[in-house]
Amino acid sequence: MRDINCKPNQNEVFIWNIMGSLFNSLLSVITLMVVTRMLQSDEADIFSIGWSISQIMATIGTYQIRMYQATDVTEKFKFGQYLIFRIFTLIVMIVCSVGYLLSKHYDIYKTIVIFIICLIRLVESLADVYEGYFQQKERLDLVGKAITYRIFLAIILFSASLMILRNLLISCLILLISYICSFIVFNVRYSLKVKAFDIKEKWTKNERWVWSLVKEGFPIFVNSFLMTAIINIPKIRIDYVIEQGRMESGMQTVFNILFMPASVLTLIYIVFRPLLTKMAIEWNAGRKKGFLKIVSMIFICLLGISIIVLVGSAWLGIPILSILYGLDLSKYRMELLIMITGGCLCTFSYVFDNALIVIRRQYLLLFSYVLSWLYIEIVIGKMVDKWGVLGAAFAYSTSMMVFLIVTFLIFIICLRKDGKELKEQ
Repeated sequence: MRDINCKPNQNEVFIWNIMGSLFNSLLSVITLMVVTRMLQSDEADIFSIGWSISQIMATIGTYQIRMYQATDVTEKFKFGQYLIFRIFTLIVMIVCSVGYLLSKHYDIYKTIVIFIICLIRLVESLADVYEGYFQQKERLDLVGKAITYRIFLAIILFSASLMILRNLLISCLILLISYICSFIVFNVRYSLKVKAFDIKEKWTKNERWVWSLVKEGFPIFVNSFLMTAIINIPKIRIDYVIEQGRMESGMQTVFNILFMPASVLTLIYIVFRPLLTKMAIEWNAGRKKGFLKIVSMIFICLLGISIIVLVGSAWLGIPILSILYGLDLSKYRMELLIMITGGCLCTFSYVFDNALIVIRRQYLLLFSYVLSWLYIEIVIGKMVDKWGVLGAAFAYSTSMMVFLIVTFLIFIICLRKDGKELKEQ
């Protein structure tokens, strides 16, 4: 086995980064697949809503400071500071998780299962601060390895325990234990064994740096929290209606299965991320037409791919999902296409979102997130109560339309108010 102190080549970094991203995407897909095949619909619903709640709580736990940490190459803040700050945010995450679960008045079994899933996210969020440090030190290969090994082990143990024991609570506990072990074996071990890492660096021990990190990460945290909330509000409403006895059990699982393909275009968009650097170069060089050409090219490519995705989903989406999850989803073709359309609209908005970041107007994105969140909060109740899963799908898709329209308008206004025309070269 190769010494982890050996600096990797670009191919290794690329491969492990792709592997980590792939396994990260597969975790929820495979675990839900196993749960739906092994357990009753009511337990699959518990796992589904638990996963959704944990996603919201994870945004609190990470405070979305990872990108700032990874790009802090001058080390304005040391690893110890990021770690202590993460411990603070994880404490807040636990308090919020407990408070939320108590406010929902779930039965004790459902409460415990969801809390365990939130603890799994807590371990993942703790590992994230180490992975941010590895990335900062140009060791993305270690990030990919840690994520790949952790999730591969988790999927194997969770699936095996569920097949043997048919007990969701115990299987979630095993999943939690596997995450803790992987965190120690991979993340902590890497941080101690790699000679280029110095996690014991000295730093000024006063409270000012804490407030500095709070301030630096707050805009990204708010935006990420609101987007995560927007995505999960339909699921939370479905859970509420099921708890009220006004929707049959299993509908939460159905919605989550149909929602899986909605992120396909977002995953494809990762391929275009390297062009963001070229966008920044064109803009900073004063070549406005070159900048707009790249934005237009990305948008047109994504539009073409989205049409292919929608046509393919209309033809093969339901049969494939039905086979994978062992459920008859034939009557949910319309809901699937509406959700995929919402996912495409979300990805389109990311093009203008990222363009606004390039021209340093990212603070204006708060309007897009807040308005989209307010919209879905207003309409979700009536839509789900009236149309069930179809209403939840429609609420999500139309909220993404609001997000796209507002973000696009902000982008156009910023371009027009840029002052004098940028000089063409």
